[in-house]
Amino acid sequence: MNVRSFTRASCCRRVRDTRRGYGAPYMTLSTNKWSRRTTLSLLVSACVFPISVVCPTTSGALKPSNSATQLLQTALASATQRGSVHVTVHFFSGNKTGEVVEDSALQSGVETVAIGQERVSIVLADGNAYVTGNRQGLLGYMGLPASMATALAGQWISIPPSDRGFTSVTSGLTLSSALHQVTPAGSISQGKQKTVNGQSTISVSGTGSTGQARTSLFIATKGNRLPVEAVAATGNGKAVSGEIVTFARWGESVHTPKPVTSVPISSLRAGSASSG
Repeated sequence: MNVRSFTRASCCRRVRDTRRGYGAPYMTLSTNKWSRRTTLSLLVSACVFPISVVCPTTSGALKPSNSATQLLQTALASATQRGSVHVTVHFFSGNKTGEVVEDSALQSGVETVAIGQERVSIVLADGNAYVTGNRQGLLGYMGLPASMATALAGQWISIPPSDRGFTSVTSGLTLSSALHQVTPAGSISQGKQKTVNGQSTISVSGTGSTGQARTSLFIATKGNRLPVEAVAATGNGKAVSGEIVTFARWGESVHTPKPVTSVPISSLRAGSASSG
């Protein structure tokens, strides 16, 4: 997957149109401080891949009397009822940018990550998680040791539900968890009507899922009132970091191909323990 032409400047222009920032970008760009996912950590702790929420549906044009909480609940309910969504995340930190493309369903999902030369793909199918990537992706994004990243480049690593890292790895792939990542919490407020991606929307802003700063979720004012986009940023000037999350193709079938062959993560942990 190629990273689209998406620069720090273009991110900043979008961010200025929203309330200040939601926690942190999804991915590790330069330090683990802003990581949505920590390392796979075969030797010590489980890997952490955060992005959970459910909620009932309504259609028709929005009325000014609708509260921010009602609007948010309606959007989450409508999204959950659709059952699947295509998600694109553009994120930036300083001069670095990256992209995540994801198809999320209720019990399955597939995701591709591109950060510079790093490439990683994650699949949740038939109850198991599968991870693959090039050497740079396994080393930088997944946090594997250099020797292991070299040996496993291009191969699939399978992670069963019984593994200690399964929940963390798969939490970013399901529809509920994708919604959770962009759901404002705490004392939320409703913004003004605005056109986003060609659709009339109203924003709902509140505390981000990480408990830091704020996140703004733009919700369609017509039809099923589905989430359209979320925008977040933190920091100032050259130190600004943020992300733009776009939702599309609600309700489409999600294809999650199960790898024919894979390396069990248990064997990697066993090998690492014996060599250490």
